[in-house]
Amino acid sequence: MDLDPEAGDSLSFVNPDLAGAVAIAPDVWWVGAMREGLDFQSHVYLIDAGDQSILIDPGSALIVEDVIAKVDAVVGLANVAWLVCSNTNPDVVGALDRLVAAGLNPRAQIVTHYHDEVFLVHTATPLGFWRIEEHSWRLEVAGRSLRFESIPYVPEAGSFVTFDEASGVLFSSSLFGGLTPGGELVARSMDYYEAIRRYHQHFIAGREVLSHALSRVRPLDVRVIAPHHGQVVTGQLVEGLMERLSHLETGLSTLAQTDPNVRFALSANRIMHRVIDALVHEQRFSDVVAFLDSLSRRTTGSTHLELWAGPRDAFLHFDASDDFAGRREDPPDDVVRVLRGGRSEDANTLILPIVTSDLSEIEGAAVIGFAGPVEVNEEVLSVVDQVIGLVGVGLEREVLRRATDMELAVWRRRAVQDALTGLRNRASLADSARRMVIFDEQLVDPQMAALMVDIDYFKAINDTRGHLTGDRVLQHVAHAITDSVRPSDLIFRYGGEEFLVLLAHVDLEAARSAAERIRARVSVPFEGLTVSVSVGVATRERGEEHESLLGRADRALYRAKSLGRDRVEIATAARS
Repeated sequence: MDLDPEAGDSLSFVNPDLAGAVAIAPDVWWVGAMREGLDFQSHVYLIDAGDQSILIDPGSALIVEDVIAKVDAVVGLANVAWLVCSNTNPDVVGALDRLVAAGLNPRAQIVTHYHDEVFLVHTATPLGFWRIEEHSWRLEVAGRSLRFESIPYVPEAGSFVTFDEASGVLFSSSLFGGLTPGGELVARSMDYYEAIRRYHQHFIAGREVLSHALSRVRPLDVRVIAPHHGQVVTGQLVEGLMERLSHLETGLSTLAQTDPNVRFALSANRIMHRVIDALVHEQRFSDVVAFLDSLSRRTTGSTHLELWAGPRDAFLHFDASDDFAGRREDPPDDVVRVLRGGRSEDANTLILPIVTSDLSEIEGAAVIGFAGPVEVNEEVLSVVDQVIGLVGVGLEREVLRRATDMELAVWRRRAVQDALTGLRNRASLADSARRMVIFDEQLVDPQMAALMVDIDYFKAINDTRGHLTGDRVLQHVAHAITDSVRPSDLIFRYGGEEFLVLLAHVDLEAARSAAERIRARVSVPFEGLTVSVSVGVATRERGEEHESLLGRADRALYRAKSLGRDRVEIATAARS
């Protein structure tokens, strides 16, 4: 490879000879091949690390002979010990069989994600698998560190990018890929954006998917982008193309520009996601209601939003007059009529009942005011009704929290709180878990998890150090769990030395990370004792009740105990 001496730190290729391997960074090579007339040029890259060399996206069966020849010329195929497969498309994994037959290191491993491994096993490859999520999303090889970032649905659920920290090369898989039937390897100007635009608009499902992927790579110190399709990007083009791509509408978003039904569905979907995100991440309910007020003004043209909730003799009123902090107040007649199952008679106000999560009774009301007579069509009203249903879950939680400032606080706290640890007790579990399941069932995919936590050898601590020390160990573990999860997560003392954590809006990886944080925080020196916990993790499946979820987490905990304790184990599927 020839480099432009005027380019400084940024690489600028000058007429690379594509008949051989092309160096794109120190010890980093392009070893693919160009095929005339193909919109998708399947690029393959090699990191020279001696007998631990790494092949990135091994490539298509159409170009495998070229790949073998170029790898042999640089390092030798037998020295390739790692094959990073960013997805399972045939242009990424189609060459695997031929590489093995041509003399690939027989101990080489495929670097992949669980979501992709379940498909890769069907290739019947003799190679082993190395899951990135089981190794902290990093591969350390011969003094070189590769960092992996998840970019789900670009284009597959398990897709990821690979960042070589030593060279600053981002092996971006399909991200930044382009439709380029010509023979150019390197992007020479921002004109390459047009090729990127055409590819991403047709193959990326939506703007949210693309935005998430870009959010994972923009914080990296990227100096070269090496996509699996299209052209290699260097120098100032890196940041320029990232910025242009961040504003691109893709997939359904593109279709929505011409189809009003798709546009409405996408808008409704974004609203629901934003409401769920606010409910999960905002610690103060007043911030959630303020967000809803702003959202209502923008989407329905309303002038104000109010919420009423609580037991009949202690109503809470949330409105903008005190920044939605909430105060005790008697509701007006119109609201009372709705709370009793009637209808509002004010033509300028939309008053919607908020029902309990089991739909058994009305627990509050949402008041949406307008400058004139209400003019909201049935489709918009349906979305508003769904939003109010979600808000009801947060409202229930807020009423319970506010109860500590009211006369109800004493008996309610005693009913749901463990006196020693201050956590929720088991008596409060069934109702809380049921509400979370109802909330979770409304999502596109289940996002609820249970962590069953048990103190290892707790009986021995009580027997040798006494029950007062045992009590302090329980409090220590309770504090460690509380410090390891979000304020919105629910923690219970499940019984004796066992604790339960219910997580919302998480996937398996996030639940596993929370479990590992708990385990690490517990395992600090404490009063001269070595304290540890075992944790069972289960993520909820569609239609699963909380009893089944907890049972699977408990069986995973039992497995962690039987395998030596002080570890995290993942539950098997509910239907396995």
